[in-house]
Amino acid sequence: DAHAGGEPARVVVGGLPEVPGQSMAQKRAHLMQQHDDLRQLLLHEPRGYPCQNLDLVFPSALPEAAYGFVIAEQGAIYPMMSGHNAMCVATVLLETGMVASTAGDVKFALEAPAGIVEVSARVVTRVDEAPIVESVGFVFPT
Repeated sequence: DAHAGGEPARVVVGGLPEVPGQSMAQKRAHLMQQHDDLRQLLLHEPRGYPCQNLDLVFPSALPEAAYGFVIAEQGAIYPMMSGHNAMCVATVLLETGMVASTAGDVKFALEAPAGIVEVSARVVTRVDEAPIVESVGFVFPT
């Protein structure tokens, strides 16, 4: 479990079922349709609570991304992107050593269902400043 500014996220980095799909958007769609029981198991009582979020970490097929993640929330909501969830995933990956870091500024990318998220964090002995995440937003003209 992690948090960003007090906003909780349960970050799962292993023990997940095989989820088909090349992209995190495809994995998100499969999880929504075929594995919502996983979201319920980890977010509902007795393991979760009403404010809990879930981040499922997977290998990314994109060469520029260290990992990918899919977000699940209460009420069967699977957002395409969430800044606080991205910060929690980045922190867990750094603090567990899944993303290598040395003291100083660390930059890497994650794949969210919405696309690539650029991460920048400051590491001294652990993640000392919350990772900054940047993602490209866009609007389709109408």
